[in-house]
Parts: sequence; structure tokens; C-alpha cells
Amino acid sequence: MSNIIRKFVNKTLSLSRMGEKWFNKLIEGIIEAGRTLSYVETYNPNQSDLLHKEIKNSDKKHFMRQFEKFVRFALPKLNLKDVKIAFDVTENLTWSKKSRHTRASVYEHQLQSFSFLSVSIIEPYFVPLMSVPYTMFDNLDNLVIDLVEYVKSLPLKIDLALFDRGFYHAHLIDYLTKINIPYLIFVPKTKAIKRYCEETESVKYFNHTMKYLKDKSSFYIRTNIMIRKVEDRYWCYATNLPPCFSLMLEYKKRWNIETGFRIHDEAGIKSKSSLLLIRFYYHLIGMLLIILWRLQCQTNHVVFKKYLKDVQIFYSRIYVIYPPPL
Repeated sequence: MSNIIRKFVNKTLSLSRMGEKWFNKLIEGIIEAGRTLSYVETYNPNQSDLLHKEIKNSDKKHFMRQFEKFVRFALPKLNLKDVKIAFDVTENLTWSKKSRHTRASVYEHQLQSFSFLSVSIIEPYFVPLMSVPYTMFDNLDNLVIDLVEYVKSLPLKIDLALFDRGFYHAHLIDYLTKINIPYLIFVPKTKAIKRYCEETESVKYFNHTMKYLKDKSSFYIRTNIMIRKVEDRYWCYATNLPPCFSLMLEYKKRWNIETGFRIHDEAGIKSKSSLLLIRFYYHLIGMLLIILWRLQCQTNHVVFKKYLKDVQIFYSRIYVIYPPPL
């Protein structure tokens, strides 16, 4: 399975032309940079310039197509069919100035970030399926719709799609309803939701109408609002499924994607580059490593950091030329 990383880099960048020893040394440096949360430029100072040049001369769609091929290869081996998925945005902080490729960080307000919208399996366990760059000029609903269409093409059955409050948009809800994707969305407390909260003493359900504009036309859609009061706090959700208390409890599974991002951060390949495409490429490699780790755990369970070390050792032994015996 370790050779898959090599194949992915070669198919996306065609760097094997530089020779086996050069290429394997590059892969070993990328893995080690991820394992130690360091920079590729630190481990491969003489190779990183060419690597980044090749990334800049490619495009994100090519990277995503190659990643998709690997996902389609891995899913049957992971025996995943009925799954719950989640969507979320992850940030890659940068000290660069504001640009059309960055967004203001949600957590570090004084910094900009390269943001990526990701869709992942969260049950039975975390498996990343795809990520796309999310810039200030992108429409979040359109990005989610494209990813949903992609997930629908995979050999999976979606039992439930989970979203946080940033995805509570009428256009997206309308789309999910029309294609019969079960969804559960954490709802922000708008004026209408606050009125529902005032009517709720413990648990209550409401049929809610939303409006959105598209192509100079108004569209009205309906969704089920579920509200649960715990002490002095209200937990509000939107769904197209029959509302019930047990469905509200399903939302806590969305936190599995946050756990997955923390695993991804353990292979956080850093770069001094301020280019979105380079950051996105390293982001995809980190996701690729998680899927490879999941495949490894099918036969021999190891912790993620140990797996990264094993892969790094594998490539270090390939390109090291030992002296002949005396």
C-alpha cells in the first residue's frame, strides 16, 4: 500500500522522470515532513523548488481526479456501504496578506487561512472522501452540491448527511430534499427559530417554511425543525426526516469529522509557499495517508503516527545505497 503514495505523486506530477533514487527520496521527505509537522523545504531543500514548480503547472481538478480514482479503489477494500457522512470546512492558517484565494480565519481573526471544504464518512469510522478549495469568491452551496453529486456516484448508500450551522441555507436544503438525501443540520437562532424556542418547554417539532432567490425568482421550501431544551440552552436542528428525539441524538456523530481533522493534522505537511494550489496538494496527500492507514488497519492495526513512521522508513530504505561488504 505504501507504493500508492508514490503512484499518486507520479500521476499528478510525473516526477519519476528524475530517477528512482531522486523520486523516492522526495516521497520520503514529504512523509517525514507530515509526520513531524514540518516543512517539505526543510527535508528536501534541493527538491522542493522543482516539486512546487510542477504543482503550479498543474491544476486542482487534475489532483482531485487522481484522488477520486484512489477513493474508488479503496472503498471496496474497506467494505463500506451504508454510511453517515459529514461536511465541514477546515483551515490552513497563513501569515500571508489577504488575497482572493484566502478567507478570514474563523478561529484566529487576525490571520488569513486557506480553507478547504471536505466531505468524509463519519460512521462507521472516519474516511475522507474529497476536499475542494473554498475561497472568498466561492458559493458554499454550489460547492456542497458538487460534492454531494460526487458522493452519490461512489458505491455508497448515504443514511444521513450531517452539517453544522454554517450550512443552514434554503437553497441547499431544497436541493437535498429534491434528491432524497436525508440531512440533519444544526440551526442558528434566527428570529423565527427564537420564536420556536419560546414555545418549547422540553422537546418540540415545527414545520418551517424558508425562502430563497435564484435566477430572479423566489422559491419556498419546507423543513422540519426540532428543538430540544436542556436546562437554559436550546438545541435546534433541521431535517427532512420524520422528527423524533433519537434523530436529534444522531447529531453528536458529526463531531467525528472534527476528530478526523485532528488525525489529519498529525500529518500536517507545512509549506512556506503562499500559493493555494500547493497548500491544497499537501492537504490531499494528508487525506490520502489517512485512507492508506485505514486500509492498513484492516489487517494490522497501528496508531496513525506509527504508520507514518513505517512508511517513512520504507522509502528511506529504498533510496539508500549501502556500501558493498568488505
